[in-house]
Amino acid sequence: MKSAWRWVPVLAIVQAAHLLAQAPDLSGTWKLDAARSRVTASAGLAGLIGSGAPETLHITQPANGTVIVESQINESHSRLYAPGGKTSTPVTVGAPGSITMTSQWEGSALISEGMRVSTSGPSTVQTAIKEVLRLGPDGRSLVIEVTAKTDVEMSASTLVYTRTNGVGSCKSWPTPCKTSPN
Repeated sequence: MKSAWRWVPVLAIVQAAHLLAQAPDLSGTWKLDAARSRVTASAGLAGLIGSGAPETLHITQPANGTVIVESQINESHSRLYAPGGKTSTPVTVGAPGSITMTSQWEGSALISEGMRVSTSGPSTVQTAIKEVLRLGPDGRSLVIEVTAKTDVEMSASTLVYTRTNGVGSCKSWPTPCKTSPN
């Protein structure tokens, strides 16, 4: 029995490598294609923008398998997706609170489901959230489907982003860079 337990770490590493091998590369800078998107204010990417969809997303995929999504609008916050795990992200723009998600790869799609808890004023609003991130068939577009459901309403957005090779001058960003006096 003792020797069987020695294989558990090896099997865990093999399984993790298999899961990572299936994951498509979502990393890069993505610009919203408004003409191909259907944006609902209440079904957006919580924490990255007050409501709706950020115009630009920056996605990083470190070797540990997580997916990190940031925007230029709310640079101090990012969304973290940990396939096979659970994450919690504070939300300070729009209705303050937090969003807790469990994520997993299903084929080539990253499926994340969880709950957003908004604590604005004396009431607390809970919203069930489902986000699906996947590359479009052309490999140059990113499709994000967001569904938000409260006790009284359900809303959905389909956000289509196009991979870009440049982000433009930082002077044109929502929070512009400062020019050096030299």
